[in-house]
Amino acid sequence: MRWSSFETRRLGTLFMAYVDLCPFFVSLGRPQEVRDWAQARGLSSLAWDDGAPRLLQDMVRAVVDGGEPYKGPIGFVRETVFQRSVLAATCAIARGETRTYGEIAQAIGHPKAARAVGSALAANPLPLLIPCHRVVGAGRRLGFYSDGGPEMKRRLLGWEDVDVACWR
Repeated sequence: MRWSSFETRRLGTLFMAYVDLCPFFVSLGRPQEVRDWAQARGLSSLAWDDGAPRLLQDMVRAVVDGGEPYKGPIGFVRETVFQRSVLAATCAIARGETRTYGEIAQAIGHPKAARAVGSALAANPLPLLIPCHRVVGAGRRLGFYSDGGPEMKRRLLGWEDVDVACWR
């Protein structure tokens, strides 16, 4: 597994851990987070690469800069079956739409697991590719966003023309 950084128009520098064309982790401008993520998963052989494959960079930029859904492979290391089901349901949310944590819990067959859905999304290793910013709290509450906080979540939803001006 390797890691690298590259620039995007909208968000600046992204740091990413990957194998070939498969990303495993992405972070906004914080290289230490990539190393911490790898260390927590026992991936001591994570090596710096001067440039991620151009095709992988282009796929990620299409999401970040162009608003396209991510169409490439996604790598998981230690995510549970529950976490993977939450992430898969999150990928199904179309651009410009939102779902509540409770709606995701219902969709994956665990209707009383809204808080667990929130925990799974807080651990999302690919927050820009798996659009967890589209999952919000009941009552028009933004909720948390692991890669930049609620203001980044508000910003990402705004780019998707979701009117969050009066959301808490």
